[in-house]
Amino acid sequence: MKKSFTLITLGAILEYYDFAIFIYFAKSIGESLIPVHDGIANIIATFGIFAIGALLRPLGGVIFSHFGDTRGRKNIFVYTILLMALPTLLIGFIPNYQQIGIWATIGLIILRCIQGLAIGGEIPGSIVFAYELSHPQNKALNTNIVVAGTNIGFFIASLLGAFLLGKHNFGIEAWRIAFILGGIFGIISYFLRKNLLETPEFTTYKHFLEQQPQAPFKQILKHFRTPLWQMVAFGSFLASSLAVYTFFMPVFLSSYYHFPLAQILKYNSYSIIVFIISALLAGKFHYLFGKPFLIVSLIVFNITNFILFTHYSELTLQQITFIHYGILFYIGIICGRLPVLAASFFPTQVRYSGVALSYNISFGIVAGLTQLILFSLIKLSSIMWLPAAYIALFSIFALLFFCKVESSKLIKYS
Repeated sequence: MKKSFTLITLGAILEYYDFAIFIYFAKSIGESLIPVHDGIANIIATFGIFAIGALLRPLGGVIFSHFGDTRGRKNIFVYTILLMALPTLLIGFIPNYQQIGIWATIGLIILRCIQGLAIGGEIPGSIVFAYELSHPQNKALNTNIVVAGTNIGFFIASLLGAFLLGKHNFGIEAWRIAFILGGIFGIISYFLRKNLLETPEFTTYKHFLEQQPQAPFKQILKHFRTPLWQMVAFGSFLASSLAVYTFFMPVFLSSYYHFPLAQILKYNSYSIIVFIISALLAGKFHYLFGKPFLIVSLIVFNITNFILFTHYSELTLQQITFIHYGILFYIGIICGRLPVLAASFFPTQVRYSGVALSYNISFGIVAGLTQLILFSLIKLSSIMWLPAAYIALFSIFALLFFCKVESSKLIKYS
């Protein structure tokens, strides 16, 4: 069982490693592959390409989850990691635009599209696998292994980014090394995952597949729209918060407040450890973080955001880091509630599809567009507290979800 959970986390690690290195090295990638010479405009263009892959994630989720709900979890779960790994590896070998012109940008776009489609099926598959392999009393903790995996990916990317940005004698651009290493890791993970067995719940359920009246996606839209949008509301709040305080923040602080990026990434990697610990605590002691806690803490969190974003210019990097540790601890607790809720809100026959749709709309589209939206709006308006308003917008939908959902649905998973 422990081996299975280790293999489950491999794709989560790779997904968020790819996510992070693209954003952390956005400036370098843009300078190498995109013929836009204005600094901020180049970063925005790079995030635009990143967003293209994010927008394709719901489509990938629909495709891969359909087969996951109708043919089995294992095979889809195995091949999505390979489809993630190969584009990651190839991005590292795209020639600079000075060598092949606009084809460098086109190659990056194509590979990001393939990544986006594959990622759409990866984390939902991880969540479903962990949920269906677990006993009821362990479902919250075990699905949080997936959350831990995603943040291990953050952690590795931050440490590697800080290390590579401090070196200048490799003879190859630092961002290329990061992508090549990620691709190699993903290919190795594919061969390790081939030994996974099908989940017991799907093995029991597959005998009834011939009687299934409609495709899973159609069933979701017809019979499970309420849990779908509830999970989208909750997930979008988490996605916006996490994207701002992990992905967006290093580039934001280095671009507008001129803190050294390598040092920010070093501190960022430690904050991710805080996030992992709090997410696992939320899985272990999930019954402590029910409806009252979720509602009150959400309001306090948003007040804190507005205060922080109006005072960054007055703070040192050490002070900012300390405050971020506290914020990431809170986000980790809330985020630790998402995987088990997403899986428990949908029955076996549409679980993969329900988790994939809700997860990819929130963590795919919302998190994927956050950098592009915020950098564009700040460039146009020069309003530095816009990220706090951005999180507050999604907090409204999460608050509505917390107020309407029954308390028992937040703690019962079987």
